[in-house]
Amino acid sequence: APAFADVELKLFHRWPNAPFKPYIDSVIADFEAANPGITVVTDQVLNDSYKDKIRVVLGSSNQPDIFFSWSGEWAFNIARAGRSMDLTPVLAANPDWAANIIEAQIEPFTMDGTVYGLPWQMDGKAIFYNKDSWAQAGITEEPKSFGALMDVCAKLKEAGQLPLLFGSKAPWAISHYIGTFNERILPADVLAADYDRTTGEFTHPGYVTALEKFQELSSCMNPSPNGIDHETERNGFVAGRGAMSYLQYAEMGYLKDAAFPYGFFVFPPIEGGEGQQDTLQGAPQGWMIAEGSPHKEEAVKFLQFLLSPEMGARLTSETGIISPIKGAVTDQSATPEQIVAFDQIMNAGDPYLWLDTALDANVADAYMKGVQLLLDGQKTPADVMADVQAAAKRVRDGL
Repeated sequence: APAFADVELKLFHRWPNAPFKPYIDSVIADFEAANPGITVVTDQVLNDSYKDKIRVVLGSSNQPDIFFSWSGEWAFNIARAGRSMDLTPVLAANPDWAANIIEAQIEPFTMDGTVYGLPWQMDGKAIFYNKDSWAQAGITEEPKSFGALMDVCAKLKEAGQLPLLFGSKAPWAISHYIGTFNERILPADVLAADYDRTTGEFTHPGYVTALEKFQELSSCMNPSPNGIDHETERNGFVAGRGAMSYLQYAEMGYLKDAAFPYGFFVFPPIEGGEGQQDTLQGAPQGWMIAEGSPHKEEAVKFLQFLLSPEMGARLTSETGIISPIKGAVTDQSATPEQIVAFDQIMNAGDPYLWLDTALDANVADAYMKGVQLLLDGQKTPADVMADVQAAAKRVRDGL
């Protein structure tokens, strides 16, 4: 007899397209076969729509049992609203399974000692480059400083190439750049205080400097980046329409279609910066169980299946996502490039969460919209930071 009687688990995620949806669907099929009586039904929408829809459905009578989540403030906002299950007892009750998950990747889902989400993928950001384009421009080594990166851009321009593709129509892509510049330029203790929604002020002059450096780099980019989205940027890079693109490791699977060899490097140190120069902009992404779920036991069982060594290895081999399950990323499951990416994540300094998920949503929105206007020439770096400071004050005053 089935252990569970006609239980329907609702799973909500942000991957309606390949290669991720076919992988999730295959995991579900295997889980259902191993657990008669449990059926998993899915709903999925793309990234930007997901951010809006998940907040609505979690407050509705049709909420999912399990749902995708970014880590950091994005997840904590859901936890503070009482919408996510405390997973700390689950880890404690299943120590052998919990020991398979890289502990550092659980931390960004942990608030005040309580674990509210579990990581499914490790990720970070690197500058990917077309080795053929670089060779044609006479570039022989990866830049070891921001100044050297600007020299690379100059050589590519001289060779008649577009140095750097960027699509900022969806403003989250901006946050990855700005977060990186902030990491390199601002002292770590300043960022820690300002990224905290209870104390953030953003008055340090380094924030303006960071935006000025970003403006300098934008001179290497395609005109009107606000007119294209990140997917168009990535597709353009794969098609050879630009020599470099700032991509996530999770996107490496798309590069199999490129007709050129590629390399990638962590964003280089910035001369004179007071911040950490070896960090990655990036964070784990994963899953939460809804506090209102009537099927928590079954939802936990699904997460244990999804976050198993076997499924972790399949995740990396079938989608290119870097799994946070110990032993999942090997030369059997991963390409040499993915193994390098795994090592870069593991060996980077303290990880900095994606800026748009590390900040309170109101502050992040002011930042990203301001930088869009900066790219269009409608605001100065000082104007942008004035907007951010005002948003941070509104958040502090409203607490």
